[in-house]
Amino acid sequence: MWQIPRSMLMVIGGLVLAASVPFIVTNSYLFHLLVMAVIWGILATSLNLVLGYTGLLSLAHGAFFGMGAYASALLVTKCDWNFWATIPPAMAVAALAGVVLGVLTLRLEGHYFAISTLSFGIVVSLVLEKWDSLTEGARGITSIPAPTPIVLVGLGVLRFESNTAKYYLAVAILAICLLFVWRLVHSPMGRALEAIRQNELLASCLGIDLVFYKLLAFSISAAMAGLAGVLYSVYITYLNPADAGLWNGFYAVMYIVIGGMGTFWGPLIGTLFLVTLPEFLRMFQEFRLLILGVLLILTITFLPDGIVGGAKMLWRRGTRLLARQK
Repeated sequence: MWQIPRSMLMVIGGLVLAASVPFIVTNSYLFHLLVMAVIWGILATSLNLVLGYTGLLSLAHGAFFGMGAYASALLVTKCDWNFWATIPPAMAVAALAGVVLGVLTLRLEGHYFAISTLSFGIVVSLVLEKWDSLTEGARGITSIPAPTPIVLVGLGVLRFESNTAKYYLAVAILAICLLFVWRLVHSPMGRALEAIRQNELLASCLGIDLVFYKLLAFSISAAMAGLAGVLYSVYITYLNPADAGLWNGFYAVMYIVIGGMGTFWGPLIGTLFLVTLPEFLRMFQEFRLLILGVLLILTITFLPDGIVGGAKMLWRRGTRLLARQK
């Protein structure tokens, strides 16, 4: 008898749960947090491609995120482009930046590479702040319009003015990104990236072009981060140089570490955990950040493989215990 794979059941269950969120969550602020979690989830998924699957600690993804957001917003507000037409060039700008940065830095190792990407993020943030004639400087870009309505022949017009519509748009794009990453990870390229993460010297001896695969993964990841920035710009409707700053890159790293590096669901679980947890700690007022910090330290200390890794460990132990009892 044909059985549906467990992974497919998890994906279907996740999609059903995501689709039902607007009907379950009635608090507007909590719903806003969930929309942000979906957008940050795309950013975390993009970074997981290079950090989790390739072993490269990049701190530049906040800059790629901001470059995609600014590229789309400037084309919409200053050039009167259709929103959907801005997505390819926004992703291309971020990907090109990833290629340039990769060519300059991917031969570096360890903390040298991380510091180089950190410096790139600082440069991008300063350029956005000082290039006043193009980016509006510290004032930022305001009144970014909602995505252009889509005319469905015979079915009416699909509009995106409401937060619920923007949520579904973000979920749809997240699902596409997850499917793309899953296919990539299970392809020959994904196996090459895994080999590079495990042992670069051995991978090189096996004939894997280290720089080529790193550069390819880095540019794809940067493009995906730029796509997350595009969604952020139309949801928040306002951008300033801080949106391309270092903190977004640090947050993305934190989401992956907490959720589980190199896992499919880890970035999403880590993002959801860290985006929504502060709201549930609001009752503790001034102790909220302290409690959050302690929880993060405990998670990293006792769950070095993240929440997903810890869940898998508990599942294996529970399975062994049940097997022994039988």
